[in-house]
Amino acid sequence: MSNTHDEYRPDIDGLRAVAVSMVVLFHAFPGALGGGFIGVDVFFVISGYLITRLILRAAQAQQLSLRHFYAQRVRRIFPSLLLVLATSLVAGWFCLTATEYEQLGRHAASGAVFVANFMHWREAGYFDNAADTKPLLHLWSLSIEEQFYLLWPLAMLLLQRMPRRALAVLLLVLLASLAYSLRLAWNGDFTGDFYSPLSRFWELLLGGALAFVLLKRPLWGRAWRPAAAIAGLAGLLASGFLLHKSMPFPAHWALLPTMAAALLIFAGMSNPVNTVLLASRPLVFLGLISYPLYLWHWPLLAFSRILAAQTPPWEVRFLLVLLSVLLAWLTYRWIERPIRFGHHKQRALLWLSLLAVLVLVCGHTINRQHGFQSRQFSMMAADPASLVVGAARASMQKNCTLEEDRQEVFEWCYTDARRTPPGYAVLGDSKADALVHGLISQSRPDQSWFLVGAISPLTDVDHPRSQVVIAALDRNPQLQVVVFANALRGMFALDPKTGAIIQTTSTQQIDANVALYSTWISHWIKRGKQVVFVVDNPTLADPYDCISGGLTPFESLNTVLRRHENPACQVAYADHLKGTAAYRQFVAQLQRENPQLIVHDSADQLCDTQAGICSISRDGLYMYSYGDHLSDHGARLVARALLTKLDAAKP
Repeated sequence: MSNTHDEYRPDIDGLRAVAVSMVVLFHAFPGALGGGFIGVDVFFVISGYLITRLILRAAQAQQLSLRHFYAQRVRRIFPSLLLVLATSLVAGWFCLTATEYEQLGRHAASGAVFVANFMHWREAGYFDNAADTKPLLHLWSLSIEEQFYLLWPLAMLLLQRMPRRALAVLLLVLLASLAYSLRLAWNGDFTGDFYSPLSRFWELLLGGALAFVLLKRPLWGRAWRPAAAIAGLAGLLASGFLLHKSMPFPAHWALLPTMAAALLIFAGMSNPVNTVLLASRPLVFLGLISYPLYLWHWPLLAFSRILAAQTPPWEVRFLLVLLSVLLAWLTYRWIERPIRFGHHKQRALLWLSLLAVLVLVCGHTINRQHGFQSRQFSMMAADPASLVVGAARASMQKNCTLEEDRQEVFEWCYTDARRTPPGYAVLGDSKADALVHGLISQSRPDQSWFLVGAISPLTDVDHPRSQVVIAALDRNPQLQVVVFANALRGMFALDPKTGAIIQTTSTQQIDANVALYSTWISHWIKRGKQVVFVVDNPTLADPYDCISGGLTPFESLNTVLRRHENPACQVAYADHLKGTAAYRQFVAQLQRENPQLIVHDSADQLCDTQAGICSISRDGLYMYSYGDHLSDHGARLVARALLTKLDAAKP
């Protein structure tokens, strides 16, 4: 084979195969290859190299046409993408609840117009659902590539006007993008660093810079290429086995896999690594179907995860990987190739564009119709529509009696609009935010509430944030009740599967925590206010892993698409008490040192203590909404009992 970089490079298809294999292996068996996600970064370098080489060669031949370039991209990208998007929307109709289907509609629409990275960036945060329950999450990387493809030919036209400075300008932009990525990571914005095209373009530009150099000087560095191939292969292996998802990424860590990919491309077909390994027939075949394989594998794994309500057994994941390879080959053989290389390219372009618009409209409609709630299924164990929190927010004002210039400091800051100023305060974290809606819905009109969120009594009262809250409450002449509602995980480390405390806490640490809480509590007890400590609710599986039963009106179809309930959706009451023994020791000591403190245990309402069971749902309604947070239904149950206790405790 020729050693030049102008001809077909089977080793690059082999490198594609390595990249997609790493990604698929990481998604299916994350424990086997902790850094397999870097396959996406390898794809970025490959894409930057190939696209830049394509544009440069067309420009040299004076045949560069933006219209032709974008038409090629449509015929290359759209066939497999639209098939996967359409299949996912159909599967979602039968497999997902209204809320899940609404989200899938948003993701399909954003994927069809290549802005999925921005959509996932916007959704990321504390309240976001788990990544492995988003069947179209993987389209973020395709969106970044397409955004690059949209801008890069235009930039290349400008660079052609300054041929002597083109490479220097490209490298300057590359370094600016890399610097932006490092700056985001330095500032702790890891989500922005991951999803922003500005922090990712340097990876594609690295491949582009390599194409610039090798097209102008194809024999440059020829003596170094065997060593470059070995170093590149070693870098890829090191990235796959040494990196892991808990590292801030991309940031500086992305330099290892991207430089490794660049070295392998630079090495060319002049060494055994590329000619024997990467250019081998099995890897070339896998590389040719790498694009549809990337598209198919993640929805199959995600839908399987949703139906199983937990990570499926390894045998199931292995079969799904094999199925994704089969679907990728069928897609490549019967859809992608005929459309890309067939005789009716213009007609195909028109139909692909119309189908893309259709998928966009369908996804947007699903989102606007809130996932078609009329699909709710009578065969479910509980009503998925009850997986909701915050229905009372419509009657709440976006303020919480704090000084106007300080309210933005607190993540949740709301006031019940029924009475001003409100006399009932809830302080705490997201658990307080979930509870306050139940309190508002169950209270009398004269019991008006406000919420100050992102407050922890484990923070010293002399802290400026604490002083802002204390001063605001002390200025309120109507204040009667102060309720503390905080997650116990703010004090103890929990087992994510069982909710049991796994952190050994010394008596001295419990004493210190009691002292901090007592300072806050005694402040308002001395002023004649009722103070309530709400014992955190039992920790169960995510409620969306507890949606069980048939999903369609057809019993035969339900046999295949039936959603199973995670075993952790129910826990023995005795196990809950045992798992939170250290926390309950803290609560008991807190009450001993503050005899006037009202302690309210939410488990008394959420668990069937006689039967000895704590369950995620009761009477066909979910008591939890997301993670281990109460739903509006669960909050109402807790609120009714708490309000009764408050009335009984009045002097």
